[in-house]
Amino acid sequence: MNSYRESRKERHARIKRQRTRKLKQLAGLGLLVIIGLGCMLALTVAMRAVENQPDLVSPPNESVTPTSPLEPNHEQKKKNIAAKDESSKYVMPPSQDPIRIVFAGDALMDWSVKETIRKKGPDYPFEYVKDEVSSADYAVVNLETAITHHTEKDTNQLYNFKSDPESLQGIKNTGFDLVTIANNHTLDFKQKGFLDTLSYLEQYDIPYVGGGRNKEEAYRAHTVKIKGQTIKILAFSRFIPQTYWFAGEKRPGIAEAYNKSSVLPVITRERQDCDYLLVYLHWGVEKSHRPEPWQRTYAREIIDAGADAIIGSHVHVLQGFEFYKGKPIAYSIGNFLFPDYVRGDKADTGLLNLTLDQGNISMSFTPYFIYKDQIIKKDEAYDRKQLKYLESISFDVKMDGKQVRDAVKANGRATAPPTR
Repeated sequence: MNSYRESRKERHARIKRQRTRKLKQLAGLGLLVIIGLGCMLALTVAMRAVENQPDLVSPPNESVTPTSPLEPNHEQKKKNIAAKDESSKYVMPPSQDPIRIVFAGDALMDWSVKETIRKKGPDYPFEYVKDEVSSADYAVVNLETAITHHTEKDTNQLYNFKSDPESLQGIKNTGFDLVTIANNHTLDFKQKGFLDTLSYLEQYDIPYVGGGRNKEEAYRAHTVKIKGQTIKILAFSRFIPQTYWFAGEKRPGIAEAYNKSSVLPVITRERQDCDYLLVYLHWGVEKSHRPEPWQRTYAREIIDAGADAIIGSHVHVLQGFEFYKGKPIAYSIGNFLFPDYVRGDKADTGLLNLTLDQGNISMSFTPYFIYKDQIIKKDEAYDRKQLKYLESISFDVKMDGKQVRDAVKANGRATAPPTR
């Protein structure tokens, strides 16, 4: 039996040690509680900060179709045109970037051109113009031929032209987005050949303007949206063999320009809901290098009715330029692709570039030459000669390289009335 009895001093020491241990235990527990509360507070603050932070990465939008970063020029140009799928719920604001539209003259793929295409393929005639055409935002050419295998000719024509359907592939591959069919050769093989032409264009997915299966279609503008801008294109012909070529209520045909009442009201109507209206005219006196006075008057009436630019062809040679109220007029941009019988000034051709920029339209011209069933590029001396010549047959314009400048606007003078 243990008879040990602790003294008061020892008891006080023991109690003090016990209190010290309890205080240390409480202090440790308190420290743990403080650390825990601090962690919880920090976590809460961090979570609130994350909730208030804007998303750095947007969630995938399944309504947007991914595009390849490495598409050919022509396909990339197509991306600039507004999508045809109207189900899209997103409307992009109009771009401030300029829009470049290329216009080419009369393309005829018959006779020697037809044989060359059969031997060398439909792309061969356009090899040297493809880069400039396909790099534009939009491109237009006049289809100066029927596309048909039909054999019955319109005997009112001195020459009847028809081209193989395969030739349309070359036009498409080059980068042309639209053809005009308002001219004096699309009905060379009567209505059957004309309807074949429309069907083949639809098969090759090439839109057309200036003609159709009835009057309503023939006089309807082709509308395209590019970079948020609405652009309309109309086409008319003032050189037609017979009145039965005119489109009627139930008659296939083309849009005629002999009667101003067939043209000016259409322009006014179509101009109401677009940003730009461009008019392609098949007109003039063949082989003449200057427009007739009536053409200059007519051009002003067309612009006064609402057109923003006029592009002409038909006369087989180049004619000059003019501006009216700041609007460009190219009276004839010549043949574009013709058989190898063309020589000299009838082989002079080129591409007209219109640049649409915030309500204004500027104009430039790139010379080319038709040689052995191809549109070719010649040397710089030829280009300089052609541009100087075009300045000499134009009206109040100054050529600044390829750019056509409005001399009247630059000098602040009033536009002179049209004279010969």
